[in-house]
This record gives sequence, C-alpha cells and structure tokens, in this order.
Amino acid sequence: MQDWQLTRLQLSTPEASFSANGHWAVQARASALPSDPRAPRPADDPRRTLLHFKLDIRDAGALLARFDMPGVLARGQGHLDGSLGWTGSPFSPHYPSMQGQLKLDVGAGQFLKADPGVAKLLGVLSLQSLPRRLTLDFRDVFSSGFAFDHVRGDVVVQRGIASTNNLQMKGVNAGVLMEGSADLDQETQDLRVLVVPEIDAGTAALAATVISPAIGIGAFIAQLVLKQPLIKAATREFHIGGSWDNPQVRRVGQADRGAGQDTGAAVPSTAPAAVNQEDKP
Repeated sequence: MQDWQLTRLQLSTPEASFSANGHWAVQARASALPSDPRAPRPADDPRRTLLHFKLDIRDAGALLARFDMPGVLARGQGHLDGSLGWTGSPFSPHYPSMQGQLKLDVGAGQFLKADPGVAKLLGVLSLQSLPRRLTLDFRDVFSSGFAFDHVRGDVVVQRGIASTNNLQMKGVNAGVLMEGSADLDQETQDLRVLVVPEIDAGTAALAATVISPAIGIGAFIAQLVLKQPLIKAATREFHIGGSWDNPQVRRVGQADRGAGQDTGAAVPSTAPAAVNQEDKP
C-alpha cells in the first residue's frame, strides 16, 4: 500500500480561493473494487482520503454559477473550512463512509428562487419550501428569495449524515435558527427550523447572536427566547423532512407543545406536509 501526501494545494478564481492539504492511502491492487462510487466498500478496503481545506469566498453566487449552478444565490462573501475523509479515492467521494466537520460563515447575500433540482442542499437552506407548502404570516420573507446578512454554523459529518445544532441566518425581516441532519447519500433531511420575525430590538439581538455548538439551538431557545413572551409569541417552528427536491413541511404549533411533545425531538421524515387549522398563524 502507498500513501500519497498532499502538502499544499492552492486554486484561485475571481470568485474564491481554495487551499488544502491531506493524504490518500492507495491500495496496491484495486481491480476487485466496485466501479460505482456509491456502491458499498469492502470492509477491508484500506484506501482512505483525508482532506483539510479552506475556501475563501469573494462572491458565492458567481462561484456557484461557475460550477453550472446559476440563479441559486446572489452575492455572499465569507469562508468555508474544515476537514472531510472517506473510503476511496479523492476523485470519487463515498458519502456513506464520509466523516468530518465544517464551519460556514458567509455574509451579505440572497437565496434566489431556483428549481429544486439545482443545488439541492442549498435549496434546503433557502427555505423556499415554507411558502410553497404553507400559508404564512411572513410569506414575503422567503417567497421571493431570503436576503441574509449572514449564514453561519458548524456541521459534523458522520457516515454521510451531516448534522448541525447551531445553523443560523440573519435577514432584514427575520432570523432563522436551524438544527437537525441531512443524509448526503440519500438526499433526505430531518430539520427543526425556528423563524423569528424581527419585531423589536430583542429579536434583532437574538438573530445576531453567535450560537456555540456546545450549547446548540435547543438550549439557546430555552434560555433566551422562552423567557421573553414577545419573542416566544412571534416565533414559528417547523419540521422539514422528506427529500431535498420534495420537502415535507409540518408546522409545530402550541397544541403540540401543550400535549407534551418535545419540540427538539426528531420527527419522522415521512411527516405529512399538512397544517392543522389551530396551528395556522
């Protein structure tokens, strides 16, 4: 077996700069390995790719357009850094074996109205499924594309499941807090989303606060939001399950909480995209 070391890789475009280092453990005889990168890997497959990287973003929208994903995002400047490893070569990422961590911090941009089949994971973040599925009292916040001051959070990847407990987006009219997971291989999601319309200085401060991954959204909400009746009354909570291109949205209302449901608990991704009459705004 050989071990290829990548000591330094740098790529630069007008939209972004990418730097990385890592290594690739290469099996001497790989003829028996499956040709399909999504197929299961043998248990004794010693091939392993590990990559540490940093992406400095000058224009996220233009960068996505360069990778044949136009009309998904406008503007956006910041960085994405972390490390990822998987079984197999650097040229065929194997999602079921993937693990690592990521940190995202991008400011001043806007999610655009895009086909769900384009940049599917970004479609999850854009929350366009909310106005498609529900009649909301803040429809104008998302339906024309959510404009944000920042999108930031930490993500942990284990066996192809990307999880976060502190992803937040700050917009002009609302703040969004998100926790849950996304299956990178199956392209499904299981997310808890809280939308806090900006109605006073308290909600503005809430949306601008950096949430530590050690605390998470659940504890943050319990400590800050629920102690302030005005913020509590304005906050809307949703569960988003199903596939990335056909998300299933369910409003989590006061009736659910009154029945003793733990709103932080996972809801099956098969939850129906329906809203009870008493849950409507």
